[in-house]
Amino acid sequence: MSDSDSDAPIDPPTFPGLTTSSPQAPSISALAHHNDTFPGRMYHKIYGRYASDYGKTVSRGERKREGYISSTLTYGEVLFETFAELFRVVEERHGGLPEGGVFVDVGCGIGKPVFAAALLHNFRKCVGIEILEDLYKVCIECMKTYTNEVKPNLGEEKSSNLQFSFLNNDALEVDWSDADVVFMNSTCFTQSLMIDLSYACKNLKDGAFIITTTRRVIGPSFLLLEEIKMEESWGDATVYIQQRVQR
Repeated sequence: MSDSDSDAPIDPPTFPGLTTSSPQAPSISALAHHNDTFPGRMYHKIYGRYASDYGKTVSRGERKREGYISSTLTYGEVLFETFAELFRVVEERHGGLPEGGVFVDVGCGIGKPVFAAALLHNFRKCVGIEILEDLYKVCIECMKTYTNEVKPNLGEEKSSNLQFSFLNNDALEVDWSDADVVFMNSTCFTQSLMIDLSYACKNLKDGAFIITTTRRVIGPSFLLLEEIKMEESWGDATVYIQQRVQR
């Protein structure tokens, strides 16, 4: 992997049964009005103090310092606006997100999808798993901002019932089988990693949603509900919405 000025991923290799793009896939575009909503304003309280490329800068710094070359560590982010639209799609087209469920982000970076999920839906627990220590430390910084500046605005019921957990670990080494919604920004994940993550997702409960970018989990245990285009920090990606089924 090159540590060039851009972390925009190169075209990943394909593997059987998986397409990395679809001209027929409908598009989710970033909609500015989400920033004017209460969740959008609270999200900005957490991340408004950081430059838009801060996560990429932190990631590149640690990878360069430690000599990490795996393409799976390439940094990319999903925009809050399009993440909100993605949740809306699941709500309106696929039976809705479970109330009081568990959200898990595999490879959470600086935690943006974790806090977005917490603000956009009534999860009881939101978990971020990040293998790079410097990114994990930023998640902890953001947790402090959430506690001090966001949580007091959420109301007693939501603030008291919502739990966060950030883990500095390899996602294949921890148990996240209790997740109701799993998100993976998996554009740069390798074929072997996606196979391993597919095995891990087989431990999810029936009905759990798995949302991935560019690459999807594979196997008969996963029903493909929809594929759509979604805007990320580096450009558009295909998003797969799948569901764990008993087969």
